Amino acid sequence: MEPCGVLGLLLCGLSAGLTAGTQPSPAPATSPRPSDASVRLRLADGGHRCAGRVEVEHEGEWGSVCTYDFDWDARGAGVVCRQLGCGSAARASPFAPFGQGGGRIWLHPFNCRGTEKALQDCYNFGWGRNFCGHEWDVGVTCTEALELRLAAGRGPCEGRLEVKLRGRWGTVADATWTMEDAEVVCQQLGCGSAAGAYHGSKFGPAEGPISLAVVNCRGNESALWDCAIEGWGPYDGHHDHDTAVVCQGFSRLVGGDGACEGRLEVRRGRAWLGVCHGRVDAGSARVLCRELGCGAVLALPEPGRFGAASGPFWDGAFECDGSEPLLAACAARPTPEQRCSDPAAVVCSPYTGFRLADGGSPCAGRVEAEERGTWGALCAGSLELPDAHVLCRHLGCGPAASVQPGGRFGAGKGPLRRDRLGCVGNERHPGECPAAVLGEPACEPALAAAVICSGAAESLRLRGGESRCDGRLEVALRPGVWSGVSAGSRDNGTAAVACRQLGCGVPEKAYAAPAVGPGLAELRCEGGEESLARCDSPGVGRGPSALTVSCSGGRRLRLAGGPGRCAGRVEVYVDGAWSSVCRDAWSLRDAAVVCRQLRCGTALEAPGPERFGSGPGTPWAGAGGCAGTEAALWDCPARRGCGGGGGAAAVCSALRALRAEGGGCRGILELLHDGAWGPVCANGTVEDGVAAAAAAAVCRQLGCGAAGSLHAVPDRGSGPAWLGWVRCEEGSRSLWRCSSTPWSPRSCGPPGITLVACNEDGSDVAGSPAPGSADRDGDVRAAVPLGGAPLPTVLCALLGMLLSLALAALAVQTHRARAQRAGPSQDAGSEAVYEELDYSLEPECWEGPSRAGLGDAAVASHRGRGGGERRRRDAVCRL
Repeated sequence: MEPCGVLGLLLCGLSAGLTAGTQPSPAPATSPRPSDASVRLRLADGGHRCAGRVEVEHEGEWGSVCTYDFDWDARGAGVVCRQLGCGSAARASPFAPFGQGGGRIWLHPFNCRGTEKALQDCYNFGWGRNFCGHEWDVGVTCTEALELRLAAGRGPCEGRLEVKLRGRWGTVADATWTMEDAEVVCQQLGCGSAAGAYHGSKFGPAEGPISLAVVNCRGNESALWDCAIEGWGPYDGHHDHDTAVVCQGFSRLVGGDGACEGRLEVRRGRAWLGVCHGRVDAGSARVLCRELGCGAVLALPEPGRFGAASGPFWDGAFECDGSEPLLAACAARPTPEQRCSDPAAVVCSPYTGFRLADGGSPCAGRVEAEERGTWGALCAGSLELPDAHVLCRHLGCGPAASVQPGGRFGAGKGPLRRDRLGCVGNERHPGECPAAVLGEPACEPALAAAVICSGAAESLRLRGGESRCDGRLEVALRPGVWSGVSAGSRDNGTAAVACRQLGCGVPEKAYAAPAVGPGLAELRCEGGEESLARCDSPGVGRGPSALTVSCSGGRRLRLAGGPGRCAGRVEVYVDGAWSSVCRDAWSLRDAAVVCRQLRCGTALEAPGPERFGSGPGTPWAGAGGCAGTEAALWDCPARRGCGGGGGAAAVCSALRALRAEGGGCRGILELLHDGAWGPVCANGTVEDGVAAAAAAAVCRQLGCGAAGSLHAVPDRGSGPAWLGWVRCEEGSRSLWRCSSTPWSPRSCGPPGITLVACNEDGSDVAGSPAPGSADRDGDVRAAVPLGGAPLPTVLCALLGMLLSLALAALAVQTHRARAQRAGPSQDAGSEAVYEELDYSLEPECWEGPSRAGLGDAAVASHRGRGGGERRRRDAVCRL
């Protein structure tokens, strides 16, 4: 563009601006405003309808739009994106970034204010009148054309950062990728706050183009494209500086015995908030369990199971269909106005799958469990017959026929897991069984657990209860087709036969419940029949109620409201409901029976309701005054009544807990075992390559973020240590799922003991400003009133501004002409980061109307974070 052209354009803009207050339309008098109905707009050659070269249709012909770089910014691009329904403008690009148009140039807009309804409403020179050529054709990238993801990780919240640009996925290259940059990515994806900022090599090599280069975020932007981005690709080049992110996650479960059970908390801004009970349904729970890397939903417990909420509540709710990748992707659901006091809780299986392998049939073979996408066999010494019964029934193979010697069906190819299942035998799912890993002895090589199931097809089942021995009675009409049983006058006899046939003892309760399904089978049993098949069966009816049965074998015991499964309020599941236990004359002998029955060691304390609350329901008085040697609590003598109410509790020796000495997020790592605190030996724990995963698991459990470090420090008389050689798999969320030496008091020797230092201090405060909500540097604008200034003063000020703009434009044109003649130069004192990028389109890290006269590289620099002297980052784009 010639200097006189620049001056003429500015004069026209000034004229239009001075007369804007008196004209009905902002268009210049030389260009009558066309009707909206006669003009269409599109973006071409951008790989998406919301990205590309700006084109308008006039008189049945499509043509491009051109203007100069100083006149094409986010305001004009925003008009285009809004007009097309494509969100906001992510990038306004001059210099034909999507290629030059081949037809007419219809519009030459300038001085867009950003509030216009259509692009032709900006000041322009009229249809087909322009002072620029196709090399100035403008392009727009709207936010709807951009997508963001984390690839090659173990879930949607970790991996190599990729952006979909012009219809292709590509990486983001930045040699100085920081936590502020990663924070924006995590918040945008609904993955909470950032846990780590890495280079892409952490998740393997990348292929394909580079979408963005050199990104600089403050950390409070709402999207990555709101940050300062020097290079908009796509580029072809090496991937040495690809970026990667690990997020903390949007949700977590706390207060349980592992990362797959507990009270639900969600990350809002930089704070963790509880979710109200009743605002999480089955669909939301499925999404949550999958997001956390856990298995099937096992329960949505009633309030109090995992103690009271430790902080404020989130005022939202979820509406999920169960297919969403993240809980944050679910639609928001309107919530009632009343405030809540009870937190929502979820129990997921820690395993994502079970199978029997290499046994010749699906019902025999080596026992394998899947956890976080990895299959591994269980140790032979960790599996007992009750565990096998639960596993076989879960696989649809009837009860177990036998537990075979270890290694009978080979060792398999995956890791040999030392998980010790503690099934009673009446669980519906193997994930309900308490599984111990930390402190369990190592497996003998090649001795994988092996099981042969009976393979007998189940002809009846109890569904919807707390165990396989209670729930709605269903019978198999044919393989895979089940029907409920109609409630009637002979329910007690039918319930007796069903409990006996299932091996669940005797019926404790038989009652009618609302029917589920189109039809119900009718059964009339006297009670002495060998099986339901021997009972009278008139056929299938349409009764309104289904028979529901609670057998004595369905009784269950738990400790609730405490810091783990081995401490809390004693609750029993009897007659189809959970109840607390009467505290009258509750003693350490009673607690000893509870601890032994739950495989929680010996009883340390037998507190009352003041410790863990009174609990739900009518207190159960079915046992008390135990001798301490009984196998189950209900084997103790029954009480005659309960005068003191519920709330009997127990604290067992197998209660596990961890802490950083002093209660913060940095200190000596200590574990509670057998009622005493002890450190962890650094030997085998603090080693390069393994310590990071263990530190992340510890910090998550402490509520101190999702990353940290472990260090060896001298032992200064902290007492015997409990463990050493702690090894966690990458991504572990709980130390209890990690392997180690067996529990035993020991001296750590010269390497010393373990100190943990988490990346966060754990001082999350409710109501902290969310990223994107805080004021940004430079966003505060002061309005200067001009109403009191006389008109000549205003005109002089405007003419002065005009002269300054004209001089600046002349300087820019002169500089560009010299640059084209001389080629690029580089300041020898700059701190450059060289990115060898090759691209097919004009790079956004250097903008100009032509490539003529350029050398091998063009260098662009920008400054980084706010606050004092900002950092400097340079990008070199190969041409």
